Amino acid sequence: MQSQLRIAAIGDLHIRTTVPADLVRQAMTLESLADILVIAGDITNGGRIQEVEIACDLLRRIQIPMLTVLGNHDRRTTRRRHFISLLENSGVRVLDPGTLEIGGVGFAGVGGSGGGFWPEEAMATPANRAVQAMAVRARREALRLDRGLSSLDTPVKVAVLHFAPTISTLSGEPPAKYPLLGNSALGRIVDKHQVHLVLHGHAHLGSPEGTTPGGVPVRNVASDIHGGFSFHTVPVDRREWNFAALVSAGGAAR
Repeated sequence: MQSQLRIAAIGDLHIRTTVPADLVRQAMTLESLADILVIAGDITNGGRIQEVEIACDLLRRIQIPMLTVLGNHDRRTTRRRHFISLLENSGVRVLDPGTLEIGGVGFAGVGGSGGGFWPEEAMATPANRAVQAMAVRARREALRLDRGLSSLDTPVKVAVLHFAPTISTLSGEPPAKYPLLGNSALGRIVDKHQVHLVLHGHAHLGSPEGTTPGGVPVRNVASDIHGGFSFHTVPVDRREWNFAALVSAGGAAR
């Protein structure tokens, strides 16, 4: 029986000392609105342990499976293993990189990086050491995404990123910033695997919807764009649905 997996998504919470009251109120309604919560990075503003502990106080109250990738602000942590363990002990699976399968839907996650969108969607960025470093990281993160998607044996695949795989969700951002907001290497991998949906954050001033050059739907789920959580669906065969596994965090992450 064909149905829909309901996905709540958010990115760029940038938690410092408190969680906004409106965001708490929204979070407490997710159980009735979604089957899984996807966080597209930057849960914290500076990667500090105090910040992630505050976030975890909220996240452990959410009674649906959750997964995240790390954003560039989260990566500032000087205690990466402890940072990740706090999230996972609060019920959040950290896919950075990694995969998660739920009822015939496979999620593959990497944080991604900047790097620019030449030649598919934009002019080349003038070369300098910083740009060259971004390009190296872009290729590395794209390879990780490729491996994750290749490992999934599910009829439906969702890519979870922090950085954008296309400029189509960057409209509203200054074009000079585009190379810092994502890269086309991610888009090429997404198109190669023809995933059903891409969820990303990072572009606070961007647009909510777009597509890759190959036509894959892309959604920018940065919280500033939606005023909190946004909601999406992908097809799922309910005969493959394992509700017990879903409740206990959605199966195995690799």
